[in-house]
Amino acid sequence: MRHQRSMASCLGHHVDAPRDPTHKLGSRCRRAAIVLIATVLLVPSSRAADPFLGADPAWNLIHEPAVEKELKLSPAQSREFRSVLDECDARFFPLRNRPQTEAAKEVADTFADLAKRLQLLLSAAQLRRLAEIQTRQLGTSALLQPSLTTLMDYTPSQREELEKVIAETRETTKALEQRAATGEPREPLEKRYAAIKREELRTVNRILSPVQHSVWQKALGREFDLTKLGRATFKAPELVDSGEWLNSEPLTLESLAGKVVVLHFYAFGCINCIRNYPTYVEWQERFRGKNVAIVGIHTPETDAERDAARVREKAEDAGFTFPVLIDTAKTNWNAWGNSMWPSVYLVDKRGYLRHFWPGELKWQGATGDAWMRERIEELLSETVGRP
Repeated sequence: MRHQRSMASCLGHHVDAPRDPTHKLGSRCRRAAIVLIATVLLVPSSRAADPFLGADPAWNLIHEPAVEKELKLSPAQSREFRSVLDECDARFFPLRNRPQTEAAKEVADTFADLAKRLQLLLSAAQLRRLAEIQTRQLGTSALLQPSLTTLMDYTPSQREELEKVIAETRETTKALEQRAATGEPREPLEKRYAAIKREELRTVNRILSPVQHSVWQKALGREFDLTKLGRATFKAPELVDSGEWLNSEPLTLESLAGKVVVLHFYAFGCINCIRNYPTYVEWQERFRGKNVAIVGIHTPETDAERDAARVREKAEDAGFTFPVLIDTAKTNWNAWGNSMWPSVYLVDKRGYLRHFWPGELKWQGATGDAWMRERIEELLSETVGRP
């Protein structure tokens, strides 16, 4: 796959090392001692990626429908909540492919503005519940976050021991993830992962005093099912009429409301893009006559790929009958903060990004074509209301 050199999604405040986005691990909560931790379980390798991989986990968390539901927002709060998130999404998307040094201040400003507006919008009880869910999401790593370390008042030896066990566990679980990515049988790896997390928790429980246990339990709050997470929705950037359109008049996502939009960035000289072509052609036939709009965004990397006549010729040779925008100036590429050829985005009927697949759909045996097709069908079955 071709990459645009960048720090995609710009690192936030509470970040582990980025992982391979197409081979991620899911999560399940289990009771152990007096606290809950996230027990990460393997999922099929053909899973789409986090479009904001590397950002502060709070960014995705606040976009989760399950979290919004848990906050029990009033109708007026819900409308304002979505408006605030939509505005912040419009600011954050273009930062995804910017170098970290350039994007850091804008990311920080966006987070600060989001926090300020949520402070005004949410009640004290809702803000407290949001903090509790975030603590649960972070698992044992939350014990090293500034907001909790102040309350815990660790001794130097406690701090050292916690840092050691949490770091060792992180490295061990990363190794399991890498083994999962190679296709090893998942059941033994799942069991091994759960055993590692249980041992980590036993060690943490031994390190903490009874008073510190009580502080942690209070920070976690009441039960919340973490398996409901992983369904974040982001307001997709509007398409910009940045060049010539093939097979269509100029389109906008607003004009496509009510349709599932399959948006893919490509370049005709990119071999990885070319290997996705049969899937796009298969989808255009499978979903013909249904509420699905496939839109190609041709963004060049090489000088040869800037030739609009060649773009038209190659699109015709590939059998594309769906709309293609020739985005020579990278206007849409940068509006979306895209950084890889090819990349496929699925946008729901309301105009929200739901799934993202960077790279070849069948890279090294992956079945991204089937996985994304299933997601398209799921989005088709949804009503236009909330997911």
